[in-house]
This record gives sequence, structure tokens and C-alpha cells, in this order.
Amino acid sequence: MCGISFFTGFFLIMGLFLDAAAAWAALQNKEYIFHVAKKGTVDTVRLSFSDFDFPHIAGMQYANDVDFGIRKSEFYGSRLVSAVLSGRIDDKKIEKSKNWDKISGRLNAVINLQYILENDFTIARFSNSKVRGYSKINAKYVVKSKITDDIYFIFFDDRTGRYYCKSAFKKDVTDYFENQTVVTVLYKAKSENGTVQTLYIKTGCQPDMNFPK
Repeated sequence: MCGISFFTGFFLIMGLFLDAAAAWAALQNKEYIFHVAKKGTVDTVRLSFSDFDFPHIAGMQYANDVDFGIRKSEFYGSRLVSAVLSGRIDDKKIEKSKNWDKISGRLNAVINLQYILENDFTIARFSNSKVRGYSKINAKYVVKSKITDDIYFIFFDDRTGRYYCKSAFKKDVTDYFENQTVVTVLYKAKSENGTVQTLYIKTGCQPDMNFPK
């Protein structure tokens, strides 16, 4: 997926890196609230987004073989989003990495993240010990979503009482949802600039159930 912009008489093709940075920036003023249940126990997931988390989500740890022309301290941190959006980093350079296939799967996950969160998905409590083979991912929840022929995994973890997106990528071989403890989504909402929009309420749950906003 890539965007096209019209500038000074020419069509400019925007790479996945730029598209992903723009998608992440658009999430900055949003928070997603999920109430999920298993065997009578309800958990509240309040998911927010920080520029600090973008480098890992975007797969910069796999782009060590790319010379972006600036110090690593400038792009591996909270300044990466603005560096890409402002053009200080040439977003097309990342495509030269030997790990581009892995990185592009992560960038596509970021680009599709808002759509995934606001539409149907399945979610489970995550344990990396249950993953077939080896996994270093430590997270509380995993989301599985199918868009056309692609499957995406999104991982949530908590930090100081709030959840954040720890990892996101397109399925390759491993099914990270296999053997996990699936939970039921009771309620889903989006909070944006102080306005809460209900996205989903499970049949049988009433809007006046006093779900915490």
C-alpha cells in the first residue's frame, strides 16, 4: 500500500515508511477502550499511542544495515515520526534493507492499525510460552485480524496503568494466536479529543451497563 501526492507538477509516490509514520501520527489524539471478558472476569484495556513506541513498531531494529544519513539517536526515539514526515529522513532508503520483507510487514500493520482496531477482530490473552516454536514477545494481549488475504497480529502490553501497542506485523509462518486464551469483547469505544464514540456492544450487553469510559 502506498500513497500518491501531487507536488510541483509531478506525482510523488510515498513509500510505506512515510505512510506508516502518517498513520501513527493520526493515532496520537486517539485512545481505544476495550472491555474483554473470560469466565466472568472483565478487564479494561485503554490503548493509547506515543511517538516513543513508533521505532520498534516500524521495525527500525531490523534496519541497522541502512544509512539514513543522521545519527541513530535522532531516529531511534520519539523524534522518528517527525523526522520521516518532515523529510529529514528519506523514507525510501529503508527499502534497501536486507530485512525489507520483514519491515514492510510491520509498516503495513501500522498503516492498517486504525482499521483493525475499529472493526471486527479476535483477541486473546497472550503467553509466549504457548507459541509453537520460540517467541521473545512479552505482551498481555494479542489481536488477530484478516484484511483481504493478509493476517495481522497486534500485541498490547501495559505500562503505568495504560496499554500500548508493543508489536504489530503481518503473519508469515507462525500463528501467534494458536493455543492462546481467547477472550470475548463486550464493549469497544474510541475516545478522540474528549469525545467518546461507541464502536461495538456485544449482544445482550446494555448501553447503561456503566462501562468505564
